[in-house]
Formats: sequence, C-alpha cells, structure tokens
Amino acid sequence: MLSVGVEYCGGWREYDLESFPYLIMVARRWHPPFDAVRLVALRPATALGHALLSPSLETATPRAVGIRDIPAALLAPRRLFRRVEDVPVWGWPLILLLTSVTLIGYATVQTGLIDREIERQVRAQIARIDAEQRDVVERSELRELYAQEHKKGVFAQLLMRIRVIVAEPAKALASALLIAAVLYGAVALTGRKAEWHTLMTICVFAGFVHMLRLLLLLGLMLRYRTLAVDTSPALLLPLMAGVDGLGPTATAVLSGLLSACDPFRVWFWLVVCVWLSTTTQLPGWRAWLVCLLCWLVGAGARCGLSIAAVRGGMAGGGPFS
Repeated sequence: MLSVGVEYCGGWREYDLESFPYLIMVARRWHPPFDAVRLVALRPATALGHALLSPSLETATPRAVGIRDIPAALLAPRRLFRRVEDVPVWGWPLILLLTSVTLIGYATVQTGLIDREIERQVRAQIARIDAEQRDVVERSELRELYAQEHKKGVFAQLLMRIRVIVAEPAKALASALLIAAVLYGAVALTGRKAEWHTLMTICVFAGFVHMLRLLLLLGLMLRYRTLAVDTSPALLLPLMAGVDGLGPTATAVLSGLLSACDPFRVWFWLVVCVWLSTTTQLPGWRAWLVCLLCWLVGAGARCGLSIAAVRGGMAGGGPFS
C-alpha cells in the first residue's frame, strides 16, 4: 500500500495515501512544526508527489515562539505549542510580562485610591480613639496617639505602593520559576525527559492570564473608585446566606476557597494543562492530575493566609497592625 511519512519535531508518522489525499494541508494543520516531509512510497506523477518533493518544504523550519504569539497562547494554545521547542524563547515575553505588571501597579498608585483608602482608615481609627480615650487620658497624650496613627498611615501608604509596584512583578517572576520547577520534577518522575525551556515558556505565557486579571482589577478600581474589587466569588461572601453564623476561622477558610475559584486562576491552570499535554511533557490524565494538585495546593495556601490575616487582625486590634 502506498504511504507517506511525515517527520516533525523529531517524530515520525506514516499516513495512508488513499486516506489522506490532501496530506500537505493535514501536515500543516496537525503538525505545524514539521522539520521535513519525506517520501516513503508515492507515484511520482501526482501533484502531491511534486509538492512533497519540493525543496521549500524539505528545508522548512519552524518559526520560534515570541511576543507576537501571546494572544494565540491564551486563545489557541494547542496550535501554538505544537511548534514549541526546548530553546530559551521565554526571555522577551518574561520581560514584557514583568514590565506590564509593574506599569499596572504604577497606574494603580497614580489613581490616588491607595492614599484615599489609607486616609479613610486613619480617620476611622482616630475617631475610635477619640470616642474611647477622650475622657480617660490627658489631651497631650491624646494628640500623641493621633500623631502615631498618622505615622502608621504614612507607613501603610509606603508598604502598599511597594506591594503593587515591586511585590507584584516579583510574585509573577517567582510564580513562573516555582511552577516550572514543580512541573520539571513532575515530568522527571514520570520517566520522560523534562525540558526546562519548554516548561518555562509554558509558565511565562500562562502568566499573561494574571496580567489580564490585574488589568481588569485596575479598570474596576477606576470605574467604582475603590480598592475593594475582586474577580473571584469571594467578593460575594457577605451576601451569602448563613455566613453570619460562621466563626472567623470558618469564614476565612471559605473566603480562601472562593478566592481559589477565581475564573482567571482556573483559566491559568487550564492553559498550563493544555500546553503540558500538547507538548507531550505530561500527556493525558497526568497533566490534569498535576495541575489539579497544584491548584489544590494554591487553594490551601490561600486558606492559610486568610486564617493568618484574621488572627493577626484580632491580635493587633487595628487595620495597620
């Protein structure tokens, strides 16, 4: 039986000529990163035979993935990552990701919402002190307490600015490196050859989902003129029935779980899972299992942070503690 062999990404497959009369179209659509198309057995008089023997196809090389492929990485990851190779192409996309996150943080500071929120908390704290301590302490001590609250407010403004301008890009970088390292170990445990550059490319391109989330949050802040915005179901927690009867710890756990269900976080892990399967680093159910475990670990970490924040707030007794 006549057949045609297609060599792509170091692999080899044979197709029945009678079943695939348009092999070139099939090869380009299914295996865009093919290195060459080689003839196994074909009647030379056919147009397909001349096309397969064309030097332009035999010398075709895949185009490296770059910044212009970011939209395709989020919307059509399977088609893009079929031509991802284990080469360091993630450098410029990573620089763009960190720069974008930094600029979004700078824009957040420039809105003035951080300063306004901190000033509101300072005034609320001073009002509480004035109501509780006016008839207890001397006026000089009361003015000293007011001055301390103003100093705490200035320090809180500085910390918040550092958080949105410096800590967010650092978190994006650390997340990409940490997730790539975890995936590298998971791939190695399956007995496959772990490709560090491929895994870093996956994590960096998936990080643009987080960048889109920050951009949406900035838009919501500008629209509603408040920092109390979120893209997760945790924002609806006060409206849920039965929450008032829960204790602070249970409420914190529920808030952490709802935060983990953020559509952007789910989108991130879905993209990572599809890319792991497409690049054959973790094929099939292994990719889904590893991504599910990573998502569960992240949900547990958010629950722990929520519990720590609640206990710290109860112990400190103030918004700046």
